[in-house]
Amino acid sequence: MTTITDIAKKMQISAATVSRALNQSRLVDPTLVVKIHHQAEQMGYQKRTISKHRGRSILNIKLILPRHSEPERSLFYDFASLIEGIQSGFIECGINLVCETSSKDYKPYPHKKGGDTNGFIFAFHRPSDDTLKQLKKNKTPFVVLNRDIPGIPCVASENSIGMNEIVTHLFKRLGKKFKPAFITLDELGQIHQERLDGVDAACKQFGIHFDPIKSTHAFPNINSINNAKILSISKKYNALICVNDIVGTVVLSELDRLGVSVPKDISVTGFDDSPVRQLSRPLLTTVSMPVIELAKAAAASLEQEIINHIPQKSINRVVGKFIIGESA
Repeated sequence: MTTITDIAKKMQISAATVSRALNQSRLVDPTLVVKIHHQAEQMGYQKRTISKHRGRSILNIKLILPRHSEPERSLFYDFASLIEGIQSGFIECGINLVCETSSKDYKPYPHKKGGDTNGFIFAFHRPSDDTLKQLKKNKTPFVVLNRDIPGIPCVASENSIGMNEIVTHLFKRLGKKFKPAFITLDELGQIHQERLDGVDAACKQFGIHFDPIKSTHAFPNINSINNAKILSISKKYNALICVNDIVGTVVLSELDRLGVSVPKDISVTGFDDSPVRQLSRPLLTTVSMPVIELAKAAAASLEQEIINHIPQKSINRVVGKFIIGESA
């Protein structure tokens, strides 16, 4: 069987150069790449495929994380859980995991050796159109975590089901007296809309009046949530369904400053079961964003596309766990 070393000796070049050329590395001059491929074909070289030697293969995977201007965004998931989930999802191959941060100028292939990357995972943000264009041009498999983008492989939380469980719990406690408001932040985009739609659908299911426009109170940022505004909202409703645990924790703090008893006077819920929830008093009722399961599912589908060329689903939903706290 012809080996890379045999080709290198025949062409009087290094085995490393032959290996790079056969693995599409851009470190090798394109003209030389053509010659090496031609020589390999003449000598009957057969490249060892990942699918045949998966147990010994090491994949190079890039995890791309968002860079937010709001520091509180870093509080909504545990980074270690994300890594653990990705590692557990690759079961047929080992991985070298490289972490990078995204930006409007992000380049998936910043240097020539970037062509050796086998796959990308974009966590908690949408890759730019230019990035997607480069990935498709290089035919590099990728998956987006916690987003639902038409035509792009994604793995996301089942937000609607989670909000349905929250509304169901509140309705059982408050009955027909249940008057919910949805407390959210500007610029949360798709996550905001999915969770709002879940509240709206669940309220309709139980015959509870909820106006998605009038009953929704959006704040520009965390710092803009103050006791004066929360006082005004708390006089109209008896349940504040917050878009996430960060908002829910701040709302609890403002209600405490106002002397409003939770859950006696008003119920409050969060979403995500993020690390910050452990600081909430009373402890928030929430729904977990199953980071480990999300990451594991994303990694598993990416691995199958890389190794077995099995196309990924456009969207794979993972259901979180409803967690009863003390705030509702």
